[in-house]
Amino acid sequence: MSKKSQGSAGRFGVRYGQSAKKRISDIEAKQKKKQQCIFCNGRAKRISKGIWLCRKCGKKFAGHAYFLEVKELTTAQENQGKPESKEKAKILKKENPVTIVETPKKVRKSKTKPETKTE
Repeated sequence: MSKKSQGSAGRFGVRYGQSAKKRISDIEAKQKKKQQCIFCNGRAKRISKGIWLCRKCGKKFAGHAYFLEVKELTTAQENQGKPESKEKAKILKKENPVTIVETPKKVRKSKTKPETKTE
């Protein structure tokens, strides 16, 4: 196998196996891309494993060890929990009824002695 097909893991030569080298190559490809700050969308630099520093706003924050992953919501995930209409909300409530059970409150007994009348 040539070094070009292995990408950055070609430096290992015939050692460590194909799957390990492919995993390393994928991680290093993501790591070499420009990483965006989660606060200001500036460039973030990796200080150590999981510690990132934004060059624009100067904030230091924690993230993934080798690259910052921005999770984009799909339309199904965005609409989850947000019914499109009142009718749909009523249907969802009927399908998943929530029962509220009230527990009786405990009455504390006072430790004071009852008052006695003396005449």
